[in-house]
Amino acid sequence: MFSEIFNYFVMPTMVSLGAFSVFYVLNPSKANDVMKNVAWESVRMYSKANIYLENLAQSSSTNEDFIDDNDDFEESKPLLSYYNYENELDIQLGRDYETLPEEWWKESEQNVDLIILKNENSTELFKTFKNYNKFSLSDKDNWEKTEKQFVQVELMQNGSCIDIHKHLDSFYIQGNILFTPAFLKWYLQKWFDIVLEDTYTLKIFDKDVNLFNLTPEQYIILIDDVYKIKSLDETSENDEEEDTKSESSYEGAEQE
Repeated sequence: MFSEIFNYFVMPTMVSLGAFSVFYVLNPSKANDVMKNVAWESVRMYSKANIYLENLAQSSSTNEDFIDDNDDFEESKPLLSYYNYENELDIQLGRDYETLPEEWWKESEQNVDLIILKNENSTELFKTFKNYNKFSLSDKDNWEKTEKQFVQVELMQNGSCIDIHKHLDSFYIQGNILFTPAFLKWYLQKWFDIVLEDTYTLKIFDKDVNLFNLTPEQYIILIDDVYKIKSLDETSENDEEEDTKSESSYEGAEQE
């Protein structure tokens, strides 16, 4: 047994290390490049494998917990709430939002900075909308999940760095809006009891090992298992979706 391990694993490893050592002595610059590429690809493979296993575990859990109960429709309807950024108010509207008159939405223009739908059927999922006037009740049943996009998300403010990725799995939903100031302020209050400052930076590490920063003037939209970085001065979420479907960049995002 020991001889087989020695012949098939130990010896090839020692020979490879020895050969690489000679290569490093002869061409240290090239050897460093090789080591960087190997390290980068290792991190990329680990990242993809980790996301795959997490998605597999979540899928198994969802299938085990899911109960198809059409008779209990009222309980299965998503909960609607909205968030006011300036006053830090999270207003719960419950499940009777379909009866709200159109006038209510028009008159609430100055109070609504973020619309949130919460689905509690099997696992807790959230749909978020940047502009309440773009909110469509006819789309309330579309809860198509997207591939997990981010491995790590860190909030940088006041000289401190805080990992805030932990609860994002509930937000990987088709069309979701992430990391607007209103979303971030609500998200931090709800799960981390952290106050969002006016000046901050998000440091994001995505599934393809791309590292980038997000400023308070930017946010992210999830479309077709990719994400796109947008500017707050872009007003139409419908236009954002069309742009995302017709444009692409490094497998995950396009930054303008």
